Amino acid sequence: MILHYLTVAVRSLMKYKVQTAVCMVGLAVGFACFAFSMIWIRYELTYDDFHRGADRLYTIYLRSGNELSRISSTDAYPLAAAVREAFPEVEDAAAFLRWASDVKWEGQTCQMSQLQIDSSFVRMFDVRLLQGSWDFLHSSEGIALTEEGARRIFGTTDVLGREVEVGSNKMKVVAVVSGWSRHSNFFYEMLTGVSGKDAGWSNLSYTSCIRLCEGTDAHSFARKLETHEFRQGEETIRKHWQIEPITRCRYTIYQDTGSVSLRYVRLFSVVGGFIILLALVNYFSILVTRIRIRARELALRTVCGSSRTGLLSLFMSELVVLLLASGLLGMTLTELSASAFRELSHVETGVMLRAFLYYLFVLAVSLLLTFCVVWHYSRKSLADVMNGSRYAGHVRVSFQQVSVWLQLFMSVLILFCLSVLMKQLYHLSHVDIGFERDGRATLIVHVPERKKLIDDIRRLPYVQVVQENMYSLLPRTRSVSIGVNEWEGKQPDDRPVTLQVITQEEDFIRFYGIRILQGSGKLDTPKDIIINETAAKAFGWAHPLGKKMGMFTVTGVMKDLHLFAPTVPAQPMRISKPFYSSELDGNNILIRFDEAHSKELKQFCEQKMNEYAPGAFCRLQTVNEVYDRYLVSERALMYLLSFISVVCVVISLFGVYSHVTLDCARRQKEIAIRKVNGATAGNIIRFFLYQYGVLLVLACLVAFPIGTLVMSRWLEHYVERTSLSWWLYAVIGILLYIFILICIGWRVWQAANKNPAEVVKRE
Repeated sequence: MILHYLTVAVRSLMKYKVQTAVCMVGLAVGFACFAFSMIWIRYELTYDDFHRGADRLYTIYLRSGNELSRISSTDAYPLAAAVREAFPEVEDAAAFLRWASDVKWEGQTCQMSQLQIDSSFVRMFDVRLLQGSWDFLHSSEGIALTEEGARRIFGTTDVLGREVEVGSNKMKVVAVVSGWSRHSNFFYEMLTGVSGKDAGWSNLSYTSCIRLCEGTDAHSFARKLETHEFRQGEETIRKHWQIEPITRCRYTIYQDTGSVSLRYVRLFSVVGGFIILLALVNYFSILVTRIRIRARELALRTVCGSSRTGLLSLFMSELVVLLLASGLLGMTLTELSASAFRELSHVETGVMLRAFLYYLFVLAVSLLLTFCVVWHYSRKSLADVMNGSRYAGHVRVSFQQVSVWLQLFMSVLILFCLSVLMKQLYHLSHVDIGFERDGRATLIVHVPERKKLIDDIRRLPYVQVVQENMYSLLPRTRSVSIGVNEWEGKQPDDRPVTLQVITQEEDFIRFYGIRILQGSGKLDTPKDIIINETAAKAFGWAHPLGKKMGMFTVTGVMKDLHLFAPTVPAQPMRISKPFYSSELDGNNILIRFDEAHSKELKQFCEQKMNEYAPGAFCRLQTVNEVYDRYLVSERALMYLLSFISVVCVVISLFGVYSHVTLDCARRQKEIAIRKVNGATAGNIIRFFLYQYGVLLVLACLVAFPIGTLVMSRWLEHYVERTSLSWWLYAVIGILLYIFILICIGWRVWQAANKNPAEVVKRE
């Protein structure tokens, strides 16, 4: 009996090849998107969950600033020990410094993730000694490598006693220690001990983690920590510290502007679910229409002894075959796309097993939905035929119209969101960020032959300007900020303003073409400063020229410089002249050149460095390269939505095509009678176009307001926003109507040109 059901199901699916193929591809793509996004979300939300007592681990951070909120995830080294001693609720605490170091050995160079730690970190995070000793914790010349780090450098774990150059210091490997997965905010390949000179309260570069005792109320502890004061001699330290679970830090205090935003991954999972729903709606609509067409056949089967359970099993077996085939195709797509997915998401865990589990979930939900739909409409069709109901066609038409409307609605909504995303991305790529970014590059190199390299670069025909010892706006290689407590016009209740400080000569302003909005932009004395628009607002100055900020006088106002991701507001900033040449910020080489030759310039610098200092660190980055990395989330979402939009539109249009095909087959007698009564083929085509045009208009009337609301809220995350132009709505509506015209025109033309006599005779 099962074999019989499967045979009938395969024959039924093969009878409608195009519709079956569209449903299968839609389900497969939707399943792959849904599986990938769910794997990605789970991976991102489980960072650092492998540590002992991970649910009780927290990171201490500061949120500072006025209306321009900022997060600082680092503080002084003694903070962790002070918190452990002051609060009995704290089971353990550790402070560590993390960064990427340039490691050189045997003429080769690479970057490695390094942590500077003490014994409390070893105890708290269960670091195990595999070889050697713990001497590196107390020595400035010893380092420890993980097994992964040792293999990366030397190709073996037998590395004790070998020497490497870390930065400009020669270090000896004295230990091999256990590491952990890259699925961590604190991944490391190399460990060194905390330097004594950095152990005071003045160095604010250390990350502090704590583990609370079991049963501790984290919210109560956070309130106590925020108001606590620490004593350092006669000085009182109070900074309103806050805590964040270590498993949630990935997209809060450690959010990476160079990676895909978690909210975009969640949106991708929702869209994947939409595709699955769209394909199922398309299938349900066609299935219900076929049930109605086959209503007499089903009634005859019932009269001949078939049970309703048997008829239900007949249709359910058809869906099972479709879902199994779609699942097989979806798993194939998942396997083929796994490498690209890992490259984009950096997910290290296995993909196929988890994808299969998500497929089983989708299969179960789809079968449940189909069971309800098929049970209702098969029973309704039988009742209509057996009772001779005169309203048998009413439900059919209503369900068909609703399903087509739903498919068009989803297509319009996704196309609109994609159009706004592409328009915003174009806007961000060309928006004025306060300074010239075309043809500007920063060269970072620290070797004695630096002067020779600069002279060689100046001789290149496509290089216009080379500046030494300059501050780099993008990439940002240095950041200095101060707290300003006194300024002209300050009110008693005004809070201090955190000001980003750049100490440079006027050559710096001319090199980057910084926009001066007010004043001359000249820095005649070290007491003259240029502030940005945000700083003027923070100080409450409507006319800032000539205003005093302590000993400094404002001589110019510049446009806000956007040095961070597009979602981060510009910070208050000032540019001032140094009192002494040694106070100049930055030790970079800035180059202005024809950016069409950027690849040649990079190759030239690498070639010269190999001649002068083989293996030495050398990096050339253009402003556009760095700024484009801020848009990686938007670009990834655009590519994903572009692909998904194509799939949605194809499913919808083939759904319309399938409905028109079945509708023409069902209404061919009506079409023949209309022709006998004088209707032309053009009249019949216009009749069908009117029906589907009305559905498209209704879909647009609902989709456009929803899309406008969603995308307006999405645009609020950005400092610079594009506008929702009226032509977006018109273009999407007209484009879809043209596609509908192409899809249904040929099929209706064929039906309208059949001989009415033959149609009536056959009926």
